[in-house]
Amino acid sequence: MTELFLGVDAGGTSSRAALFTLEGVRVGYGVAGGANGVALGLETACANLASAVRQATAALGGTGAGAETGAGTGAAAGPGLTAAVAGPGGVRAAVAGLAGNAVMRQAVVDRVFGEGVVAQVGDVVTAFAAGTPAFSGTALISGTGAIAARIADHAPMATADGYGWQLGDEGSAFWLGRAAARAAIRFLDGQPSELPGGLLAELVVRRLLPDGPPDAGRLAAVVQERPPLALAELAPLVSEAAREKDPAALEIVAEAASLLVRTLSQVHERGRPVVLAGGVLTLDGPVRQAVEELLTEETVRVAGDPAGAAAWLAALPYLGAREAERRHARFVGPQATSSAALP
Repeated sequence: MTELFLGVDAGGTSSRAALFTLEGVRVGYGVAGGANGVALGLETACANLASAVRQATAALGGTGAGAETGAGTGAAAGPGLTAAVAGPGGVRAAVAGLAGNAVMRQAVVDRVFGEGVVAQVGDVVTAFAAGTPAFSGTALISGTGAIAARIADHAPMATADGYGWQLGDEGSAFWLGRAAARAAIRFLDGQPSELPGGLLAELVVRRLLPDGPPDAGRLAAVVQERPPLALAELAPLVSEAAREKDPAALEIVAEAASLLVRTLSQVHERGRPVVLAGGVLTLDGPVRQAVEELLTEETVRVAGDPAGAAAWLAALPYLGAREAERRHARFVGPQATSSAALP
């Protein structure tokens, strides 16, 4: 009977599930909406998580984990095997990155997996494991939010920032987007009728005021009408303008990198690997480049697939240290477009 390992990265924006053999061959993958029970509600979070798991376990030839409503754990019959999540000789699962408070997080897991989940680990752990087979080091994450975490034996020991958009998340996509909007408004205050130069301001205006003349008051009103976290959508505009050497964008990038490295320094132990994770830092863009330039004396890695990392973590108890290191890249690295068939 083939031993399979299911890794789930259940984030606030999207959920991903990856099914692997012990050898590191991916046999299934699924992508769905977020699993933040607080922000999305329990029903939606469960349905999204179950959808990702069903897609990943479709190769088993049965219902996989979770029914249509996200409730229960289904047995799945595959070629030469009968599998149930975490069942002996079947699928062993690790769930990572579930957003929301502890009670809601457990409710989502219980609804989708029943009693079948082997382990839950935080997204800072899978982010770190997605970049290195080392057991200890530091993860620096900049996505919608931002946080640094010191990891020891795949457990978080200390964190810095991660306080949310109102109180922290410095250098995050939200922080970058807010800085872009503020820079655009200040630029418009000085030149309300046209945009000679000021590429970042021009890009923000095109995005938020596509059907009218540029005006600081109108721009501010549009920003205030949108959900606060929607400002994160403007973060790519900062990178785009920075590539064209726009002064305002370059200043924002430099400050973001400085803030992220300062956050890292609060928990990092010199000599340990640093893994850069999250949408802002996994893209080869100006912010990541600026952070890497500030960390030239550190061993820096960029995170791969966190769902694959969760599967690798689930497989660790069945691998020796040398094999775990050797197979790590198979779990977290780029995979073929179509997953391999079950052996």
